[in-house]
Amino acid sequence: IKGYDRDMGARPMGRVIQDQLKKPLANELLFGALVDGGTVKVELADDQLTFKCLGSREEVVN
Repeated sequence: IKGYDRDMGARPMGRVIQDQLKKPLANELLFGALVDGGTVKVELADDQLTFKCLGSREEVVN
């Protein structure tokens, strides 16, 4: 199980969150499809996170 260590408990979870969520989202914001006010849909399939950038919040709601 990622983010859990028998000896350290859930302490490694911070690294998993950094590597699996924060870094990919930062890359999308800096270099990709995510723009200010954009929305990201995060899905899990086959133990892999996927990110779908959806336009601004107003575009998604309407």
